Amino acid sequence: MEFKTQQIEDVTLIHVKGRIDHRTAKDFENALKPHLDECIAGDFKKILMDMGEVDFMTSAGLRVLMIAAKTCKTCDKEKGEIAVAALQPLIKEIFKISRFDLILKVFTTVQSGLENMSSTSAGAKK
Repeated sequence: MEFKTQQIEDVTLIHVKGRIDHRTAKDFENALKPHLDECIAGDFKKILMDMGEVDFMTSAGLRVLMIAAKTCKTCDKEKGEIAVAALQPLIKEIFKISRFDLILKVFTTVQSGLENMSSTSAGAKK
């Protein structure tokens, strides 16, 4: 699993690549933690995860996302936000079946996620 971040205005864009399974879930959690800590500290409170290159995810990965969603909601009910974008068809189906699409905002593209999460970043990516 690869994890890269990019700050676009007030949104932390996180590019995730590879598999998120029982073997890599802890690495995923550890990589995401500093960004959640920033949210708790009151810094960057909007996180958009580009999942376009995630080709496999187990319940262990969903668990990490559930914790992340709860963390963002508790840091600031009005401004804390985490969303995912560009889900592969299999991952999108997993989100629907497990009802994660009700827990996290799901955007079709990274661009649409950026446009919806931050008005100042509308043309900045893809």
